Amino acid sequence: MGLPLFSVGEDPGPSFLQYLDAQGVTRSLPMGVDSPHATTVVAVRAAEGVVLVGDRQATGAYIASRDVRKIEAADRFTAIAISGSAAMGMEFIRMAQLSFEHYEKMTDAVLSLEGKANYLSPLIQRNNLTTPFLVLPLLAGYDVNRRRGRVFEYDGAGGCYERSDFVTIGSGTPFAESALRLGFRDDMTIDETVELAALAVYEAGDNDPATGGPDFVRNIFPMIVTVTDAGFEELSHDETAERFRAIHERRTASGGRPGGALR
Repeated sequence: MGLPLFSVGEDPGPSFLQYLDAQGVTRSLPMGVDSPHATTVVAVRAAEGVVLVGDRQATGAYIASRDVRKIEAADRFTAIAISGSAAMGMEFIRMAQLSFEHYEKMTDAVLSLEGKANYLSPLIQRNNLTTPFLVLPLLAGYDVNRRRGRVFEYDGAGGCYERSDFVTIGSGTPFAESALRLGFRDDMTIDETVELAALAVYEAGDNDPATGGPDFVRNIFPMIVTVTDAGFEELSHDETAERFRAIHERRTASGGRPGGALR
């Protein structure tokens, strides 16, 4: 089936939201429904790109799920992560992916990374100001024009802000951000950034009851993603497990007591 045809005055152009409105696609959502929430994700700039680490837990009045994927590729060089309502967050990611694809098909041009970041603002407004299911995403990626990684955060009304260092979202933010503030450097390699970001999510899981840290019983670990000039890549389960087991062994050796080096 081909794309629908519009008159000149009714053509929605490259805006996916206007296209949905033109097709009469609306969402009727029940009010007052309790929805499990996705929790902690961090995105950290590195010398060669960005690193994202996200816990896997969705939490309501109890642990609703232990293996939610909160980080997905928007395209080859861009990652989107979500916190807030888990179900609506998954829909938000799909909507963002479709929005970028729609824009590129309608304009025959690729959005810049900054353009993608700004393009998400009306999606956030549409969700957060018209439904009870709050979603706070982050966007990070490798800017192929500037040849560096960039990270963007949002407020609840869709305001977009670029950070020069890192972004944290979710209920574990105070604990993850504390670790990142102590350990961040501008010149970190991808490997060093992975180690720091994994530690930040470990700290969040260790201190925030809504954040799921590494689950050694079920062999479930936070997901780790890198975005560089090679594109979006997720670390394998074995490599991720090794990273978190190393952190856990150091903490076990010290009896969980603070002190010594950050790592």
